[in-house]
Amino acid sequence: MYSAKEAAEKTGLSTAALRYYEKEQLLPQISRTSQKYRQYSDSDIEWIKMVQCLRRANVPIQSVKKYIALLVQGGKTMEQRYGMVQDYIRDIQEQMDQLQNALALTREKSAFYEKLLKEPSSRDLTYLEEWELFKNEEGKEE
Repeated sequence: MYSAKEAAEKTGLSTAALRYYEKEQLLPQISRTSQKYRQYSDSDIEWIKMVQCLRRANVPIQSVKKYIALLVQGGKTMEQRYGMVQDYIRDIQEQMDQLQNALALTREKSAFYEKLLKEPSSRDLTYLEEWELFKNEEGKEE
């Protein structure tokens, strides 16, 4: 069993976040000591990690709640959970595609700045002139 502080260390969450997860019913019933302190089991830690994984994938809290509500009902909700997980996969793939596009543009911008920094006269460019140069550079690469 782990104290709230230990559970926070194991999961990388703050104790406040653990309390929030509990308040929002994202966790199973957390046991308490006789002094009313929370005690987290290994399975609680694994559960928290599952919730963290969903949140890292930008799954909204309400969707996580729905998934958990279905999960605790057992096998009879497996088809619904499967559908939710398939939706998560599509959403994650879309996010990854958007991030790849953002990364590519950021790399282009970085290369553009590297080139400009080698030209002393570029320091006198206005932001509009810089933007035009960047757009023209982009057009040349296509």
